Amino acid sequence: MHSLVRRMREWDFVEYLANHSELEWKEGVLNGRPGIFVKNNMFNTVTHFTKESIQKYNLETLVNQTYHGRNVEQMTRVTGYFSKVAGWNKGKTGELKERYRVNGLNGQK
Repeated sequence: MHSLVRRMREWDFVEYLANHSELEWKEGVLNGRPGIFVKNNMFNTVTHFTKESIQKYNLETLVNQTYHGRNVEQMTRVTGYFSKVAGWNKGKTGELKERYRVNGLNGQK
């Protein structure tokens, strides 16, 4: 019965991956440990999940691991208001990169 539960969890994970176009998967071995390689096309990452990790963690935790910390939003404060940089056009993001930044009160870059 235990192997049936394990296989079902692996199947649920694979089914989720197959239904999300930003994620690609294939079975493979890393350092002698069989598992599933998952490529996250949105963040350009590849993650290897062992069969044990698929059994141990929930779906949300597994998918979050494919981000490799790259799902960070950048924000800026302009005249007292906060704004998500991701919504800016190319020209505005270029201006942000060219801004002069000052650290501390002595005016050093």
